[in-house]
Amino acid sequence: MTKGRTNSILVALAMLIVCATNTNAQWQSDVCDTVLRFTPGTGQTNGQGPVFFPANVLRGPSRIATEYVPDTDPREICSLGLGGSIVLGYRSAALVDGQGADFIVVENTFRYSDQRVYAEPAHVEVSADGVLWKAFPFDSATLVGCAGITPLGDSFDLALIGVDSVRWIRLTDVTSIIIKDPKHAYYDPTLSGFDLDVVIGLHTTPKAFASALTDLVLTSSVRIDAALPGTTSIYDVRGAVLYRSITQAGVWFLDMAFLPSGAYFVVLDDGVVPRTLKVLR
Repeated sequence: MTKGRTNSILVALAMLIVCATNTNAQWQSDVCDTVLRFTPGTGQTNGQGPVFFPANVLRGPSRIATEYVPDTDPREICSLGLGGSIVLGYRSAALVDGQGADFIVVENTFRYSDQRVYAEPAHVEVSADGVLWKAFPFDSATLVGCAGITPLGDSFDLALIGVDSVRWIRLTDVTSIIIKDPKHAYYDPTLSGFDLDVVIGLHTTPKAFASALTDLVLTSSVRIDAALPGTTSIYDVRGAVLYRSITQAGVWFLDMAFLPSGAYFVVLDDGVVPRTLKVLR
């Protein structure tokens, strides 16, 4: 393996590693690139037409919205409507658990001059495959844990729900919680449902390496399927090389029993496309 190629793999690993001891880890920040599903609710339909949607939720955030002034331009926001739901996320990347908040959901929430907040909340769930979902808990009285309650965006940390990486985020309007209760702290008779501006991933990694974050293996013996001869390496979470060997074409098993229990990255480089596997043993 050439020095340049070794360095490129280490750079890729640095983007994959989530390690509390590495406070200088650099991640990409990017908005979602795909809407997977959209189920409009009732009432408000602003920004739902094909002229505006889905482009209006795949760019942003709004350049004119402030803490006290919302943006209702259909080119910038899409109303889910009461009870509406949208699934959006990444086909070209994965959202991973980094240090602190991992993504921000921006709605056109704003604050009145008397500091009351005009809030139209949404329940937030995440998924690696768009089939199995993990929900962020929320309090129906305070709405803490929902999106759409903080001007300029609400942040979410995957560590809070024990998730290591995801591709998809589902937002479901729950404004009815407020509308049905005139005594609710956020009650306002004009509420019409969650208006999505944008979802911004703070810790994303390119698609080429995202599989290592979801293909998690709990084992001490890793199966290697090599179409071509190459090199197999084991890295710890700091990117240090712990083991390296020449790999012949074929199927064989890498015994990792000699290593202490912990998290590791196994990289198979056949000179074409490096493959990375995250292993816990």
